[in-house]
Amino acid sequence: MTPLAAGAGLPGLLPGGEKLLSGGVRVVIALALAFLLQRLVYLLVARMERWLLRAGQGSPQVESRAHTLGQIFRSLTTAVIALGTLVYVLIVFGWDVRPLLAGAGIAGVAFGFGAQTMVRDVIAGVFILSENQFSVGDVIEVNGKAATVESITVRRTSLRDFNGYVYFVPNGELRIVVNRSRGWTCLALDVPVALGQDLDRALDVCRKVAAQMNGEPEWQERLLDPIALWGIESFGPQEAQIRMVVRTRPGADAPETVRELRRRVHRALAVAGLRAGDRAGVVPVAAAPLESRGSGS
Repeated sequence: MTPLAAGAGLPGLLPGGEKLLSGGVRVVIALALAFLLQRLVYLLVARMERWLLRAGQGSPQVESRAHTLGQIFRSLTTAVIALGTLVYVLIVFGWDVRPLLAGAGIAGVAFGFGAQTMVRDVIAGVFILSENQFSVGDVIEVNGKAATVESITVRRTSLRDFNGYVYFVPNGELRIVVNRSRGWTCLALDVPVALGQDLDRALDVCRKVAAQMNGEPEWQERLLDPIALWGIESFGPQEAQIRMVVRTRPGADAPETVRELRRRVHRALAVAGLRAGDRAGVVPVAAAPLESRGSGS
């Protein structure tokens, strides 16, 4: 069967004669304009990626975030331009696209009801990436559990906890997230001293230990502020709590500094002849999250 015969067998699908030639020219122009528009948007997306990299000083986390956002915008651009160009081509060749658009609308509503959870996850992922709520390598807390972010996509985030377990969490489920890796970290160290001991001497011992660590270069590099002695925080049935506060960069600096501070305070109290709180023969100097300075425990 010749092309002409094939065309004659499909009446109404394509216009004939000069109208077909004119429509073909318009289609070629439309395709060229669509390609140029796509290239223009891609250029703007590339500039956005470079701006994000400069703002993040080229860190791997920012690079991953910029790449993911760029892929999202490129895919969305291609889909929108392709759909618009297809509709225009059908109109040029005389097709009535209203039933097609109506059918697409009904299919879109059905898809939306069936995949609303996935759509919610994708929208949440776009906001997480665009607002930079957390990045790969950050330690975040979700539903009271802390874990390290291993990867982020537009649909889900993978987390690894202290035990090495990996959690795959849909982004739509990340409602309240605590990021422990931004800016600074503050820990309070509560030193128990048995009642009946000289609390002024105990305060003086803690003050000297803090001053010693504040003056050592090894710890000065980790501390954002000098170790602070807030004083007596509370009284219990058998002991008083002396609070010391450590403020460092996020990460291992805070717990490592608190461990060393706990060791030195324990030793200094023993050398000074001061009895710590009697709890199974150990000195329970616990690192607690920082509360307001005026509050008790």
